[in-house]
Amino acid sequence: MKLKKYMILILICVLGCMLIVVGCEKSDSKKEPKEPTTVTIIDSAGNEVKILHPVNRIITLTADNTELAIVLGDEDKIVGVSDEAVNYAEIGDKLTRAATVGHFREPNLEKIAVLKPDVVIGYETSIEKGIKDKLESMGIPFIVCECNKFETFEKDVELMGRILGKEDKAKEFLTFHHSVMNMIKERTKNIRPDQRTQVYLSGGWGKEPCVTFGKESDINLYLNTVGAINIASELPGNKITVSPEWVLTQDNIEVIIDHIASTQIKPTTEPLIEVKKIYMSDPVWAKTTAAREGRVHIMGWRVYKGLRFSIGLLYCAKWCHPNLFNDIDPEKYHSEYMQKFLGLELQNVWGQ
Repeated sequence: MKLKKYMILILICVLGCMLIVVGCEKSDSKKEPKEPTTVTIIDSAGNEVKILHPVNRIITLTADNTELAIVLGDEDKIVGVSDEAVNYAEIGDKLTRAATVGHFREPNLEKIAVLKPDVVIGYETSIEKGIKDKLESMGIPFIVCECNKFETFEKDVELMGRILGKEDKAKEFLTFHHSVMNMIKERTKNIRPDQRTQVYLSGGWGKEPCVTFGKESDINLYLNTVGAINIASELPGNKITVSPEWVLTQDNIEVIIDHIASTQIKPTTEPLIEVKKIYMSDPVWAKTTAAREGRVHIMGWRVYKGLRFSIGLLYCAKWCHPNLFNDIDPEKYHSEYMQKFLGLELQNVWGQ
């Protein structure tokens, strides 16, 4: 009898504890979300900017920042984007709820004001053009976070992670990025200076073959990473135009790499092959070693110098050193990126 009473007493205690836990959960679920607080961040240009944290409404004026916000899982916070972002392969389909606010160089400030963003994120050129000052006079913070420069890429990704309160997701993306970069560095580390592949890297968007990059361009860092050298790296200037006569004197151009806009990328190789034909049939370019040996390659901008540049460098590494990367398929890594960070299957052809 005593045992029975004791067991009943235990059962009552257990039920009481369960009711307390359920009550606590209900109480917690009714708690109001945390009110945003004001924090000061240092942006990519070294400016101190006060913003609400966490932010709930953002406008991204660059396609790289737009894609990164999606990678970090905050596409629902994007209320406005630049015109070109909505037309990019893959990411455009994820921006159906975001308004377009014009070109990043000259955004529609009135439209931005109507969208009431917590912050606008863009290139440093927006400071030079006075866009930052105009936005801040309207009470809208502007943050420089570019995500397309070799030297500052990691810091920019971390900065975006902090702005959105997605530091862990930013670390996850950087882990993937570093895994690809480290593989490239490991496989090319023993290449001697005299073994570097001589590359002509065009900046003509598949339309102006004679536009390339000189000694002041950061593009040289990208090629150095894959054990290659920019054939125009000693020419003065950043983005420059070379003459056909100059091209004919460069009898050691081993590989030619050009790019097209991400808006042109399709599920077939056709857009890439069309640009390749320009080099193969041109009376000047056809005389280069690269064209004669069929080593002319084209890629989409997003992997050329965008958020996915580690994948672009993997394409370049394989094109420059096929013997060192004969077992590597860049599309496999591109596919992994798409699935893991964009939740999509890779359907388009980005390199040829």
